[in-house]
Amino acid sequence: MKTIIPAVIILLSPFAASAGSGALPAFDFTGAPALRAEKAVIAAPEPRPADVIVKGHMLIQAGKDALFGFADTQAQFNEAAAHWTEVLNDAGIHAGAPTYKDRFFTIPYHTADGRVLRDFMADARQFPPKDDAGLRTNMALALEALTDAGLTSVSARVVNLEHLLPTYSILYLVKPETLPEHETRIRVLKPGGDIDADLIKASGVSIVQQPKPWLLVYIAPELGYVGLWAKTPEDLALRLEKRKAFLVEHGKRIVGEKLVPIDDEIYKFGAELLFFQ
Repeated sequence: MKTIIPAVIILLSPFAASAGSGALPAFDFTGAPALRAEKAVIAAPEPRPADVIVKGHMLIQAGKDALFGFADTQAQFNEAAAHWTEVLNDAGIHAGAPTYKDRFFTIPYHTADGRVLRDFMADARQFPPKDDAGLRTNMALALEALTDAGLTSVSARVVNLEHLLPTYSILYLVKPETLPEHETRIRVLKPGGDIDADLIKASGVSIVQQPKPWLLVYIAPELGYVGLWAKTPEDLALRLEKRKAFLVEHGKRIVGEKLVPIDDEIYKFGAELLFFQ
């Protein structure tokens, strides 16, 4: 009778010989506790910077005598009120008693010199998308521009909420005016077409950046920007004078104008008009 040698013995024989000669490392068994510990180390999240807003109720806006925001619960209101009251106090601004009703909360404030708080929410197109370092560099640029303009920053926060593109929000102090559009603030100009930065510079407006041809960040009273076009120089001059008269009649202040050529078969003469609201 033939003896049948199991194939597994034949297959394992070379490896058994190698193991006996020390060619293969000894089998190492990792127990469940060690695996759990390793997994815990890998899954541990990095600490989030303290200046990042990730909860909607922590995002506030500024009025002439109060901060305000929205909270779904009393606990959320308590958290927001405690945080922003501390921010105000640290800046030397007197904070009053917060109030909360129908999901809306306010934190009254008062400054010794009569200045008021304003908030600036950056346009997400001011910096590269999905680039935290680029966002923070842009925030630093805005803070520096505010300082150069003589405006005092109170807080700067990165905003990372599910319903918003990543951006940042700055709280700062300004001298109040009867009309908010007359206040010197950091603002974004988006007229719907390309912007002539040279015309704006010539008017004395402080430009922070122009990240897109049609988007400009500046510090000044609120700007208005209008483009006109016509078939002839005479028609353009007439349209320009009518528009200027209309703006002045409605309380606007003209700060700059410029004639520009237009590449069009019919309308070849254009003008740009810059004014304060």
